[in-house]
Amino acid sequence: MSLGIEYRIGELAEVAQVSKRTIDYYTKLGLLEAKRSESNYRYYSNEAIETLRFIEHCKQMRISLDEIKSLIQNNYNQKNCVFEQIQMISNQIIELESKLQQLVPVISDMDESEKNALVSTLSHHTSPLLQTLKFFVK
Repeated sequence: MSLGIEYRIGELAEVAQVSKRTIDYYTKLGLLEAKRSESNYRYYSNEAIETLRFIEHCKQMRISLDEIKSLIQNNYNQKNCVFEQIQMISNQIIELESKLQQLVPVISDMDESEKNALVSTLSHHTSPLLQTLKFFVK
């Protein structure tokens, strides 16, 4: 995720320790993505630094630029897939919350042992969910 920092090509070249020509070349190949300003300057996000480092690392391992482009695109697709899945899960949680709220009147009429049995059943399932959610916060 970008932190909102944007670099012009010269700044990016300096920070990433590569030539402007290399950045131009990678941009033309689709390995780097630039945004255009109203004055037609190219601006690169903070992620471009990580991408350049990744490209250089891959080149050291003798991976072709075509293969590197595929790796970058697959990573982008995986991230998008994760965001879509998180949105679906979030929608399911909202739906479950609604269903549980509909059960409140019925549950309030139950005796303590029945309520404890329900809590036990839900706890069995919610505990692993809470542990997984804690992973996101780390």
